[in-house]
Amino acid sequence: MASQRMIFSNGTIHSMDPANPSPDWVEVVDGAIAAVGHGAPPDGNHFDLKGRVLLPGFHDAHIHPSLSGVTLIQCDLHELGKDRATNVATFQKVVKDYAEAHPDAEWILGGGWSMEQVEGGVARAEWLDAVVPDRPVYLVSSEGHAAWVNTLAMNMAGIDDTTPDPEHGRIERDPDGKPNGTLQEGAASLVGDIVPPTTHADNMAGLLAAQEMMFSMGITTWNDAWVEAPTHKAYLELDENGGLLGTAIGSLWWDRDRGMEQLPEIIERYGEAGTRYRPGSVKFMVDGVCENSTAAMVHPYAGSSDDFGLTFLPRELLLEAVPQTMAAGMQPHFHGIGDRAIRDSLDAVAAGSVADAKKTRPHIAHVQVVRPEDIPRFAELNVAVNAQMLWACHDDTMVDLTAPRLGEERTSWQYPFRSLIDSGAVFACGSDWAVSTPDPFPQMFVAATRRMPDDDRVLEAGQAITLAEALAGFTTGAAWVNHEETRSGSITPGKAADLVVVEGNPLDIDEVLTAHVVTTFVGGVAVYER
Repeated sequence: MASQRMIFSNGTIHSMDPANPSPDWVEVVDGAIAAVGHGAPPDGNHFDLKGRVLLPGFHDAHIHPSLSGVTLIQCDLHELGKDRATNVATFQKVVKDYAEAHPDAEWILGGGWSMEQVEGGVARAEWLDAVVPDRPVYLVSSEGHAAWVNTLAMNMAGIDDTTPDPEHGRIERDPDGKPNGTLQEGAASLVGDIVPPTTHADNMAGLLAAQEMMFSMGITTWNDAWVEAPTHKAYLELDENGGLLGTAIGSLWWDRDRGMEQLPEIIERYGEAGTRYRPGSVKFMVDGVCENSTAAMVHPYAGSSDDFGLTFLPRELLLEAVPQTMAAGMQPHFHGIGDRAIRDSLDAVAAGSVADAKKTRPHIAHVQVVRPEDIPRFAELNVAVNAQMLWACHDDTMVDLTAPRLGEERTSWQYPFRSLIDSGAVFACGSDWAVSTPDPFPQMFVAATRRMPDDDRVLEAGQAITLAEALAGFTTGAAWVNHEETRSGSITPGKAADLVVVEGNPLDIDEVLTAHVVTTFVGGVAVYER
């Protein structure tokens, strides 16, 4: 069979390879980068960039395609959830329209509503009762840490005034003690556990829908940050039948309701891999989020003497599980938002061997409230930063919900990207879609300005990073965290031709917000064209 050859030229090329950062042309042969060079391109099948920008395919080090993809084929509120002008009536209309379009659905399932769009971050059951009184409704919030349910769903789950809060969650209540329709963290499972399980067919369809979405954003390799057994099975089957076109790394879920007895099961699943999918890490979800006071804090939340947030995985368990995970060759992937959760995660890595940490490359996602004395420990302990850059700003959630709970000092500790990079930590980026947009460009803008595009409020300007550093987080940094740096992450001879053609220069602060993907290539084959 004749080789397939293509020459990319006539544009700006950001290779992310320090050995040759700005070549004039790239030669691709049989799905791999064969050569890069300067001057006139060689003869061959020519792909004219037409003045556009060529980048390596993006890596996303923390994203939820398995969860978000299923939501895309359910009652999807995520686009509304990103709009600060969205009100309850708008959510109600979408839910009502979906229910009417799916008269045979026993449950109305989906998600994407945002805490900042409802007063006090609490969504009420009667708002859903008004549009769907005859079927149970279960809608997960955009950040995945709460559920909005109607009265029928609570009745079916037996939730009433006498129901105690579960260990790892909170039932939001009116002053008289009556549950009002928002279930925080582990309390969501009180209803979630009686929701019909997602079918294998829906898991497969959801992953394909998510893959299409990610390709449209230039994401060619991703770390699925929450992979349970059904998702693991779906990935393996998609890989086997050719449906999985990108490269997926799965973070196998550590069940917070179980203990060390699950480790052998995880080790066994870790050994199962396909051609484009492999389990790459073990996900330890240590705490919740600040906006609902469930992130684990060293000191109580402002205005409280005893509210330290929630710890989903006790420190003692982390100190045992993480060293054994690393010793088995598996990479710890922590969810750490509060300063206590981040400190416990660092301590758990420190409890293992330095050699195991260097080999497995632990990383902490979110890194929101980091105590100054813990910043140098990331580099010292070989723990990478897995940053969600879009959150590092004074948006409505920060102003109305988070900052009042943290107080002034801890608010100033948030998302210390500049300090972490300067300390020598590896810096990788993940979108956390569908909590945030999967589009890397607005995330890069926030990292460089510490504000939202339409807002002058700045969060700790001294922690801003450059657009080049932010782009590296989505390419070389995330590739390193994903153990994929020898295969992709830069435009380097010998690596896969996972490439993105972009209209607009993402390294120009005046263009990054309007930059958009035109074409995405995986192994030299176009998988998305705008």
